[in-house]
Amino acid sequence: MTRTPLRTAPPGVRRLVNRLLALLVAFVVWHLFARGPGSSSGFPTPLESMESAVDLAGTSVYWSNIATSVETALLGLGLAVLVGLPVGLLIGADERARRSTQLILDFGRTVPAIALLPLFLLMFGATRSLGLVLIVVSAVWPVIIQTSYAVGEISPQLRRVGQAYHLTRWHRLRHLIAPSMLPFVFVGLRIAATISLLMAISSEFLGGSDGLGYLLLQAMQINDTHRAFVYSFTAALLGLVLNLVFVLLQRRLLWWHPSVRKGGAS
Repeated sequence: MTRTPLRTAPPGVRRLVNRLLALLVAFVVWHLFARGPGSSSGFPTPLESMESAVDLAGTSVYWSNIATSVETALLGLGLAVLVGLPVGLLIGADERARRSTQLILDFGRTVPAIALLPLFLLMFGATRSLGLVLIVVSAVWPVIIQTSYAVGEISPQLRRVGQAYHLTRWHRLRHLIAPSMLPFVFVGLRIAATISLLMAISSEFLGGSDGLGYLLLQAMQINDTHRAFVYSFTAALLGLVLNLVFVLLQRRLLWWHPSVRKGGAS
């Protein structure tokens, strides 16, 4: 039985070829849909979308609004972490606190922040504060839950090791507790980062403040499907890039963890 060149290629080359083939199939399906069922609604083809993207990339408005959305998302994420980490540590450190707050955490993480948008819009108006509040209300829950879970899962043996070697509180936190917590905390951070970007763009779209969401709203109001598609695709790319940044950071900080060494972090 003869082997094809692809079968004898290194694993990395095979993965790259498979991904390129998947992209090619996706572009073909996209083109056929745009020329067929989507033609009546003005759905753009891949080539038309690329032309619109090139045109928009040459404008300062496009990049300034992207920067606004990213800045809002990161600022809101930072606030959610500043609130969520201490609260998660306090809840996780005490068994009674974990049991008594379980209902509150379950309720808080299931309430969609968008449902509170009319109230927040009356309070803060179409400003960046509206987006920041929505981000914190949405993104703080995965940080709290994962942090409290991480503290609760710390092995009692680790605590006894620190006591046996008479380690200071700082050394126990740095060398024993933090490494055990970080894999769980990073899961919460990655979820919170995705939620932050989603809420930032949603608040701009629904509230009318500057950002990528507002550009998308303007394009839809004038029925410019080509630009609307580019803005939507840009938002998706931002989500991928943000997730990739956290994956690389996780790999760098948790290089010793089995899930990272086996490629499980991605």
